[in-house]
Amino acid sequence: MKLIEPNQGSEPSGLDLKRYLGVIARYWVPITAFVAIITLISTLLILMIQPVYRATATLLIEAQASNAISIEEVYALDTSKKEYYQTQFEILRSNHIAENVIEELGIGQVREFNNLVGQPSGRDKLLSILKNIPLLGDYLPAASQPSEDPNSDAAKLAVLRKFKSHMAIEPIRNTQLVRIHFDSADPMLAAKVANAIGQSYIESNLEAKLVATQTASIWINERLGGLKKNLAEAETALTQFLKLEGLIELSDIDELAGTELTNLTIRVSEAKERRVAAESLFSLLQNKGATGDGLLSVPEISNHPQVRDVKNAETDAERKVSEMSKRYGPKHDKMIQARAQLTAVQNRANTVIRELARGIEKELSSARKNEKALTAELNSKKGEYQNISSKRAQYDSLKRDVESSRQLYEIFLNREKETNATSDFQDVQARFTDIAKTPQNPYRPQTAKLIVISAAFAALLGIVCAFLADAYRNTIEKPDDIEEKLGLQHLGFLPRVKARRFKNTPLDHTLYYDPDATLFSESVRTIRTSILLTLTNSKRNILSVTSSLPSEGKTTVALNLAQSLAKMERTLLIDCDLRMPAIGQRYGLPKNQPGLTNFLVMGTDVTECIFHDDISQLDVLPAGLLPPNPQELLSSPKFATLLEQLKLTYDRIVLDTPPIHVVSDSLILGRLAGGMILVVKAEVTTEQQINYSVGQLVRHDIPVDGVVLNQLSSKYAEEKYKLHYGYYNNNTRDEGTLEAS
Repeated sequence: MKLIEPNQGSEPSGLDLKRYLGVIARYWVPITAFVAIITLISTLLILMIQPVYRATATLLIEAQASNAISIEEVYALDTSKKEYYQTQFEILRSNHIAENVIEELGIGQVREFNNLVGQPSGRDKLLSILKNIPLLGDYLPAASQPSEDPNSDAAKLAVLRKFKSHMAIEPIRNTQLVRIHFDSADPMLAAKVANAIGQSYIESNLEAKLVATQTASIWINERLGGLKKNLAEAETALTQFLKLEGLIELSDIDELAGTELTNLTIRVSEAKERRVAAESLFSLLQNKGATGDGLLSVPEISNHPQVRDVKNAETDAERKVSEMSKRYGPKHDKMIQARAQLTAVQNRANTVIRELARGIEKELSSARKNEKALTAELNSKKGEYQNISSKRAQYDSLKRDVESSRQLYEIFLNREKETNATSDFQDVQARFTDIAKTPQNPYRPQTAKLIVISAAFAALLGIVCAFLADAYRNTIEKPDDIEEKLGLQHLGFLPRVKARRFKNTPLDHTLYYDPDATLFSESVRTIRTSILLTLTNSKRNILSVTSSLPSEGKTTVALNLAQSLAKMERTLLIDCDLRMPAIGQRYGLPKNQPGLTNFLVMGTDVTECIFHDDISQLDVLPAGLLPPNPQELLSSPKFATLLEQLKLTYDRIVLDTPPIHVVSDSLILGRLAGGMILVVKAEVTTEQQINYSVGQLVRHDIPVDGVVLNQLSSKYAEEKYKLHYGYYNNNTRDEGTLEAS
């Protein structure tokens, strides 16, 4: 048995678009029918849907309303936050707005919205069903009965739910606009409701502000009386205090004690600083000693103007002495005079420094006396100030009471005047930018769009089903499937014959020579060529043909293959299907025509049993009479001996054997022939059936010479030949030439 490795010699795997298109082309008829049916049904269903119209009104919600009264500060929301807009959108969706519109337009009387009145809820429906179940119904509560009264709370709630299901609030992103949609079967009602929702929202805001203004006005008036009384009491208490203490204003108290005490404190602080500075300087003088050089290291002395002048004079005298020493001797008059002048300047410097040191000591003593006197005076004034500190604290407290009472009273008085002056002003927080118009075209269903979508979905579903059918199909539909799915050698195929004369009768021996069936004869010659090339290195001259099931075309293949071989060599066709013989019928032989069983059972001479066809030059050994024991005859030594004798006479012997699934006769014949050609009917025989047949042959050591695909689609067969055999035409070919496969 010659097996073919899967994907052997094939191109690298990838997206085989041609294969997918081929699957769609194969199933285009059912796909088209499915799409047409689904589209038709969808169209009918869509046309049966009641059209719904949508009306849309657009509102502009102000971020900051143009309020004329500042009382808004008391109750207004912060419009700078995004939560403000979310709040307004939810108010538009609220039951309050919906109920106002329902009552205003009488929506509860419209059948479109009150069709749920009197209908039980889902829970009640389920309870009603379960109550009918034995045993279980005894433990369940009774279902509530819906009210039929259109004015009942349940009925109003049902209308409200239905109304809100038809309403949609759509904020426009990054704007202060909001769209109000309303759907209804009545286009005029849809427009009225959309406008009514926006108007109700505007009026609701005005009403809320009016109520808040009135409430605030009442509260302000109540508070004004109490605040006015508190202010009067605070002012009276302050006046009595000033009169009792003999004061006019707070400045009197400050002049009496505060200012003087403050000045004394400052003077004491300054005296203390001077004393501390003098002590520090005096201590430094003591540490430096009484010499002039030591005192000069003190900055207060060294930086004194007199000291600087004397030191400058001393420097000039020293420079003069230095210059004189270069010109005159030490005993020269000018030199003696210069030195005397230097000594005088130095003595003067020491005198000035000592006087400054004595002045610092005197300043320290003076600073101490001054500090002591100021401290004593400050302590005296503090005692006096303590007597009036309680008066100051009492005055401050009374003054604060008067000021706070006056501020509160003025604030509330202004609010009260503003509220009264602008109480009739109506502030509009939202306004219409687009009024809802009566829609002319239904919002849903969108007939054309839905039909296109249903058709596209049906086409997609049909294509998916086609691919699933193709993926799960287990039949052989084209020659490539033989190698891909079975791993067997493909010998060739026979196209499906559509000639009218074979509509109710099997194919006979004349089809091979029919000029209108050139494709069929060309296919037979291709099979012949494949078999001869396969058996080139083999000495076998017996070919056996079988199939898995009846009616797969094994007799047609055996007959036409034998006729094709007869043009090249001496060939004998033997009908070995002794249970349902068909060769004699294909050649129009009589039923009593002697055949194989006549030779095996009755001993009739084999030459009398062989029929010679003058057209094809083929010898045919029909089955003969139907025997009761066909398997025993085929497995008998006499039949084997007959084959050996016939092999000496004929170059090629073709055996038509029974189907493998029906009987095991073909296994006996396959062993005698040394191989088996398996015929498969396209789009009929399943992979499981073929694998069973191949398994039977392999189990009995019978090689499979190859597979012939029968009744292949004529269109596919023609395309196959045009693709692989470009020289194909309708002219009769030379029958004596071995055709190239």
